[in-house]
Amino acid sequence: MDEDRVDLSSLDPTQDRGKFEAAIASIQAAAAPGLMSRRERNSPLAQLVQLRRPMLAAASVAVIVSAAVLMRVQIPETTNATDGIAEALGVPSVLALGVQNERVPTFSELFTAFEGNQ
Repeated sequence: MDEDRVDLSSLDPTQDRGKFEAAIASIQAAAAPGLMSRRERNSPLAQLVQLRRPMLAAASVAVIVSAAVLMRVQIPETTNATDGIAEALGVPSVLALGVQNERVPTFSELFTAFEGNQ
């Protein structure tokens, strides 16, 4: 069986080292423009530009869904939004109403409000 072996050594590209290196250099030179354009296309900025349309579509869907949800949700109306904030901060309601209505509370109103807090 060994006598029937085919000699493939003539196909070995590394036998002539100079010719082999020249072939590698010519392949690299021919592939350089294509590799450079691929490298430029794969930059982070280029990838963001390529994703511009899908990102705009996703943002549009998010806006439409948010608008639909906001239109369906019923927001309970409060009589005075500052009452809750003033109460949480410990400010008497007389002062909060005075600030909201741009009216200075009277001395008796202030006295009653602060006397009740003690």
